[in-house]
This record gives sequence, C-alpha cells and structure tokens, in this order.
Amino acid sequence: MPTSSQENSTQEDSPASSSDVADSLSSSSENPLSSATAKSSSSKKSVSSSDESGDNEPSGNEPDSGTSSSSTECFKEGMANITMRSMEKTNIACPNAMTVYDYDRQIFYKCEGSTLVETQMAPCGSGQSESSSSAVAVSNVEYGTLQDPRDGKSYKTVVIGGKTWMAENLNFSKSTDGSISLDSTFCLDDDPANCDKYGRFYQEFDAEDACPEGWAIPQASDWRDLSNAVKEQLGDNNGSLRAVGEWEDTIFGDNVTATNASGFSALPAGYRASTGQYDGEGTKAYFWGEDNMNHYAWILSNQYDLDKESLIRGYFAYSIRCIKD
Repeated sequence: MPTSSQENSTQEDSPASSSDVADSLSSSSENPLSSATAKSSSSKKSVSSSDESGDNEPSGNEPDSGTSSSSTECFKEGMANITMRSMEKTNIACPNAMTVYDYDRQIFYKCEGSTLVETQMAPCGSGQSESSSSAVAVSNVEYGTLQDPRDGKSYKTVVIGGKTWMAENLNFSKSTDGSISLDSTFCLDDDPANCDKYGRFYQEFDAEDACPEGWAIPQASDWRDLSNAVKEQLGDNNGSLRAVGEWEDTIFGDNVTATNASGFSALPAGYRASTGQYDGEGTKAYFWGEDNMNHYAWILSNQYDLDKESLIRGYFAYSIRCIKD
C-alpha cells in the first residue's frame, strides 16, 4: 500500500465526528442540514431542512421547524465563498467562516457563531451558467476547457501559479477511431460509473502516453510549483486544492477543511494496488508525476499536505492530472 513520507499509517477506519470547523457536502436521498442550530435570517426561528417532500420532523431537543421567508436581496456572483448545484444533501458545521449558496434551493448559508443562518435568496437575473457536475465550484475561479480530440471528452482547466492544469481527473482509455488504446486503465471498484466521477486509474506504462497532444504528466517541479503557489496565494496547500463535499474525516490527527479555493478540485479517488484491490476512496488522492525519468505518486489527504511518495510503485495505478506543455 502506498504511504506518504509524512504518514505513519494508511489504514483508514470509519469517519469520526469532529468539533472542528468543517463543511461536509455529500449526496444522499435526504436533505438534512446538520449544525448546532439552524435558523432563518428573516424569521429568526430555528429550522432544520427536510427532504424534497417538505416533511420536517424535530430531532432530539431541537425546536420545531420554522418557515423561512424570502429575502428582498438577490444573489450575485461572488457573494458566497462556495456555490453549488445538484447536491442532494447539504451538511454544514458551525462555527465556520465560509459562506455557501445553493442554486437549486436558492438558499444562502452562513454561520453566526455556532448557529447556521439560511436566507431564501433568488439569483439576480437568469444568466447564471449551468453545470452538470455534482462537484462544488468556487465562484471566483475562472475555468477553461480542454476537449480531448481522441475521444471528444471535455475537461475543466485552471491556471495556478502561471501553469494550466486539468481541473478534473483524466478519463481516457480508447480513441473514437480505435487507433489509440490503453490496456492498463481501471475504474474504481471496476465500476464504469466511477470513471465518470473520479476519472481512471493508470499503471505507469500507460500513464506515460495517457495525456492528449500538447499536455503531459506533471514533472516533480510542476507539483512543487503548484504546492508553493497555492500556499503563497491562499495560505495552504491542502484544503485549497481539495473539492468540497467529497472528502471524509478520519480518526487520525486533525482534518483540514476542504475549500477548493484554488479551483484544482482534487477528488479522493484513492488508488488501485498491484493486487487489484482498491483503497483510499474518500480520504486520499494519488496523482502520477515524473521525477528524473522515474514516476512517483503525489499524495493529498485531508490531513497531510501535497507531497511525493517515497517509493516507486509501477504496478500500482493512480489518477492523472495533465498539465499543458
């Protein structure tokens, strides 16, 4: 099993609850809003959201749900630190300095101390761009687009530290015309639906040729430049790189809150071992990188900053983020 040079253990137990500031936005058939107390900024009543049917039931000693009235103010781009669409469940822990806007429910969330305040707020105008992705996007990040000519798939791109990165994991295995085919690529748990979410895992000999023309596997210097750029500009090289709503807390050490302030949108896909077993989903991301003609994984978790793995593991399979030549 791969281990970061910073880690003492790679075996993750079940997620543990934490009193630290955290946003956990994950998909579910229900839509509870978890916090110390939730209330409407209009009615100032304590509320807890329910599923789409509108049924609200108090839990524990929480007061009964109140009704949130609409705000006269409309939501403008940039008002929230995080904007989201197509999320079936919103789970925000207070206290928290981040503000969140849910386009689907048209609710603006913010914490006042340990209390979550939700304000009904329609978007200003009707010109907001739509996204089919369930990942949360940061409103002040400008994304570009890369269309892979080999199979027609499109990927978001983002400029960080003057370099253009893919902001999604590569998901290429075969060209449309059949002229290019990579044999050693895998979907998490061998489920094709996971390739749509996480991209593919690649063994070393396929990773070398996986990126489209004009793009390449990042060099060690590229990964270090990325890490230094986000740390200098955003204050950390961990949470600012990780997609919001995808990462689980662990019981080992302190869990860093994901903000995705850089727009890099790292997903915790984990990895595929040489035995064919999959591990690390929810807690770790492994990306291929090249260093002096050798290939290593660069590891990111919700506890440890982006760093290079100390061992070469060619028969392991990791995710790929191509960088523009």
